[in-house]
Amino acid sequence: MIRPHCTLSLLTAACLYGLLAVSCSPTVDYGYAPQTLRALNELDEAMLRGGEYDAGRQRRIASLRRNLTAARSDEERVRALLDLQQVFVTYELDSAARFVDSLYAFARSRESHNFERIAALAETDVLMGRGLTDQAETLFRQIDTAGMTTLEYRNWYARYNAIVWRRQAEATDPGEHRAWLDSLRRIRHIRIGVESLPAFTRIRERALELADNGRYDEAYAELEPLRHKELAPWNTAVLYYDMGQIAEQAGQEERAVEYYTRSAIADLQAGTRSYFSLYNLALRLFERNDLERASRYMQRTLDDALACKSGARIPLTSSAATAINRAVVNDLAVRNRLRLWTTAVTSLLLVTFAAAFANALRQRRRLQHSRRQLALTNAELREKNRQLTRMSDRVRDINAALVDSNRIKDRYVCQYVDLSVYYISRLDDLRRMICRQAKTESPEALIRRLSLPQNSLRQEFAEFYRRFDASFLEIFPRFIEQVDALLLPEARIEPRSPRSLTTELRILAAIRLGITDSGRIARFLNCAPTTVYTYRTKLRNMALDREGFEERIRRIGLFDAEEHLYKTDNEK
Repeated sequence: MIRPHCTLSLLTAACLYGLLAVSCSPTVDYGYAPQTLRALNELDEAMLRGGEYDAGRQRRIASLRRNLTAARSDEERVRALLDLQQVFVTYELDSAARFVDSLYAFARSRESHNFERIAALAETDVLMGRGLTDQAETLFRQIDTAGMTTLEYRNWYARYNAIVWRRQAEATDPGEHRAWLDSLRRIRHIRIGVESLPAFTRIRERALELADNGRYDEAYAELEPLRHKELAPWNTAVLYYDMGQIAEQAGQEERAVEYYTRSAIADLQAGTRSYFSLYNLALRLFERNDLERASRYMQRTLDDALACKSGARIPLTSSAATAINRAVVNDLAVRNRLRLWTTAVTSLLLVTFAAAFANALRQRRRLQHSRRQLALTNAELREKNRQLTRMSDRVRDINAALVDSNRIKDRYVCQYVDLSVYYISRLDDLRRMICRQAKTESPEALIRRLSLPQNSLRQEFAEFYRRFDASFLEIFPRFIEQVDALLLPEARIEPRSPRSLTTELRILAAIRLGITDSGRIARFLNCAPTTVYTYRTKLRNMALDREGFEERIRRIGLFDAEEHLYKTDNEK
């Protein structure tokens, strides 16, 4: 049977569960590893600090503008214009295009073929950012590579690599995609050997080449030292993006999510608006059904692409954002239906809860009344039990005393009869002797004969005590041992011989038999009452418990009598 308070608890839990289900969105475990979850939380915090990072980007732009103003030589001015174009190409393409125009104008003013080539390479970046890959490739192929400086050669390969990467990413035909991918790998291999290539870029390209050959552990080992260096945010973003690409190639989905997350954090910290890391991350979270994060991340990617006016990112990102938002809307519809059902069930549970609560209160009042009555009855029963226990103890003590008295009576009646017969015989012998002496001797001789010597009396008393000691120890065989247990260790009494008692023990034996008057004990022992008093005082002083000593003597053997009584009852 289910108790009322248990039913009440169950209904309360059910109602609370329903209310929580209505008011709270369910917490879903998407299977993230701890380090991945930490990275996602850091990314959420970084997204809230967008204004702070954008201000940092503006400070960097202001610094580069100052460099442009302070430029002394043509090379310094071209470098300053190129730096500003590179900053704006991932931040605001229109501004980047204006700096490209400035590069062209400066190159024409100086009639410098090298400066014009630098401007053309910068323009390919702008065209790629706007999604004009065909125009970017056409312009790139028109660039004359003859007489390139080491720096120009490095930049030329960087654009070549970017164009081929975009081609293989956009290729829909498998054969075409494979051809562009092979071209990308060849360019990467050549680029590694470029003399002016920065060490950071060379390590990255070498790691990606190792990953292309399936040597993923070696690729990670190549990039791992870079993670522990102090890098600029944009370099950190590129590093983690490459590691995410390697993880994706290796089929390591969890590591890919973590690395794309770290790359997205660095992109935000750098103030970049045109990136792939957050886009790739949103797609992977969408596959895990983490729709809330996927929607936020893709929307942020779209917002940044629009602010940057990146024609390459906007169509791709907007279609992905639309698909994700559609999934979010469907998910919200499902959750709303679930909430409606949960609300209905919770309402029903609340009605049931109210009825059960009222019923539980009634039953609780009845139970409290029954418990009070039961408590009173239990108290009365306990008092009765205590009284019965006391009466049982008294009856047991009385029964033990009766058994003890019966044992003593039985034994001493026999002894009394034996002694009576013995002394009657002695008196009869004495009478016959006196008759014979009276016939043959004079009265004086008869008187002398009747005057028994003192030693004969002592012999009679000794015989009496011997019989008494034997009878008493037969009734109480452990009497001496039990008396010693009541005395101090140094006052233990040692009898002169086995089966005999000393004077002290005979006094205690008389007390055990119920003779407590010192005068009666003195007549029994044929001594003065003061002697008995002295012995009793001495024994009390040697006792462990002086006040209760004689009472304990009187109770010696009672437990044996009690045991004998129970044994007799069981036999019956």
